[in-house]
Amino acid sequence: MVAEMTAVTVEAQDLETREVNRAIKRSIADGAKEIHVLHPAGRHSFAVALRADDVKVVFEGPTGWYTAGMNFGPHVVIEGNTGWGVGECMMGGRIEVLGHAGSGTAASIRGGLVYVQGDTGARAGIAMKGGALVVGGDSGYMTGFMMQRGTIVICGDAADGIGDSMYEGTIYVGGSIASRGADAEIEEVTDEDRVLLKQMLGDVGIDENVDGFTKIVSGRKLWNFSTKEPELWKSAL
Repeated sequence: MVAEMTAVTVEAQDLETREVNRAIKRSIADGAKEIHVLHPAGRHSFAVALRADDVKVVFEGPTGWYTAGMNFGPHVVIEGNTGWGVGECMMGGRIEVLGHAGSGTAASIRGGLVYVQGDTGARAGIAMKGGALVVGGDSGYMTGFMMQRGTIVICGDAADGIGDSMYEGTIYVGGSIASRGADAEIEEVTDEDRVLLKQMLGDVGIDENVDGFTKIVSGRKLWNFSTKEPELWKSAL
């Protein structure tokens, strides 16, 4: 029988990325429920392909590209900024970035929650297939591009091209919208939407008036190609 540990520490300063990831997985196998990684120093591909429920991995400092990608279950906290592709292809779990995130945040996730306390770069939530992305600050160019399912909540402003070519899913924006992308339409915010927003924001510790949010959905004009509407398709390319 494996004895359960409560918390362990991994000193990353003198280890290669692969060694850090092996140490995380070994700690999980040994029963650790909380793992603190010290001095991550902005390096890439930490805490990837983890399959573990009820485990919290805390990076005490910034991380680089593709942190916590392809995970199913763990709760990953980054105490600082992170680079491109955080949470990419995540199946389930929770990621909290207590800073800003680069481009491609939550790309192609199928489940779980990605929360960025600050701003996100371009194409946040690109090709999302489920799950949720909450941005406490502003989002970059073409957030929600080709989104298929799931929910994106942006508390701040959205840059040009939000929701471009989205198939399904819902985007909520609390601030200004520079421009909507091809086939992205504004829909009336309902009482059910407001309840959902309150729940999602409350879950990440944000107490905000949700009455001013704008709701963006797919106009569904790009679902089927038509040679009679070439200009519509050109706008999406």
